[in-house]
Amino acid sequence: MSRKLPISDATWKQLTECNRVAVKQGWASPGVFATGVGPEYDPTSNLALLYVGKSAGPLGTLVGSNTNQTASGAASTKWMVEKRNKSAFWQMVDLIDPSRRRIAWTNICKMDEVGGSRPPPAHRWPPIAEPHLQALKEEVAFLAPHVILFATSGYCGATIASLLEDLGYKSRTLGFRDGHTKLTATSEGALAIETRHPQGWPTSERNRVVHLARELLLRPV
Repeated sequence: MSRKLPISDATWKQLTECNRVAVKQGWASPGVFATGVGPEYDPTSNLALLYVGKSAGPLGTLVGSNTNQTASGAASTKWMVEKRNKSAFWQMVDLIDPSRRRIAWTNICKMDEVGGSRPPPAHRWPPIAEPHLQALKEEVAFLAPHVILFATSGYCGATIASLLEDLGYKSRTLGFRDGHTKLTATSEGALAIETRHPQGWPTSERNRVVHLARELLLRPV
């Protein structure tokens, strides 16, 4: 791929315009989140993991979300590998790669509500969905992860399911049922896990998903 950043210039421009309009409407915080890519992330490796959250939430300003993709992505990466947060979200992926240097990190929604306490609710999503989903599609294509792990509790679940289907991911059988976790895969062997956000989740159930992710990452590409 000729571009050097996960999100194309055209899509990034749409995201920043989307954010500008939402800020003007008074409900969004300024700045667009960009992909954090660990310095040892290797798309040719079966250890390549893309970790996906809902949005940067209260971390938006700390992560460095702004209107420049290069600067925003560098800030996200720095924040990630310096382990500036020990939340349940990060504790979960630390069980897979405690260094965080071999993973990439993104969020479904690249901007946040004013105050940053949560991602935009369902009624805010339709007007902003298109550029965010296009960005995620481009991130997956650019990063070519062996495994995508959505720790998102079904946030925008129907549209994420549609996006994965568009990318060639089809349902696969899981060895357990917890009411949250789904597994899909492409014919080329790329895999995606959709599961709940680990906040408040019993350790035994969370660890079952961690074990699944580890097992899939060790599976040959």
